[in-house]
Amino acid sequence: MGTGTTSVATLYNIGEIFDPNAPAWDLNSYIPDPNENTTTVTNSFQDTSFKTIFDGVRSADNKALLTWNDKLDQVAQSYAGYLVDTGQFTHNGGGTDIETRVSASGYDAEWVGENLARGQQTEQAAMTAWENSTGHRENLLHEMAEEFGLGISGTGQDLTWVLVLANPCLPGESC
Repeated sequence: MGTGTTSVATLYNIGEIFDPNAPAWDLNSYIPDPNENTTTVTNSFQDTSFKTIFDGVRSADNKALLTWNDKLDQVAQSYAGYLVDTGQFTHNGGGTDIETRVSASGYDAEWVGENLARGQQTEQAAMTAWENSTGHRENLLHEMAEEFGLGISGTGQDLTWVLVLANPCLPGESC
């Protein structure tokens, strides 16, 4: 992980839910099997719906648009599944933090950020909630953010959103 800063923001009205006895998080243990019926929402960017919403937020503030990244998407989806599976709502579940999770995917980052939300029923509702929260908005518009991934898991009021933002190290560069 690079020498840049890490930024995390959490949106919920219930407070942090952290279980120190929960199982360890593992990248591959919480990515849904697309062949199984699961409560995890398949995270397809072929329709680009979330990216379109995100592009609108960044362009309205004259910020560069972000690129979707498969590794960040896997981290976000895996962590969303983990949070729902373990009943937690924290940036530090399973003995990890966002830097550890991103690094586990093989993504070499100079900067990482993470937004969490729970209970919003649509991509637009999650984005609007993040836009209306100072810490989340700072992550959405962060100058170092270049790529992102979005994870969604759960149903109803347990629907959990994890947005992972990052700035990759340049090839051959030591971050």
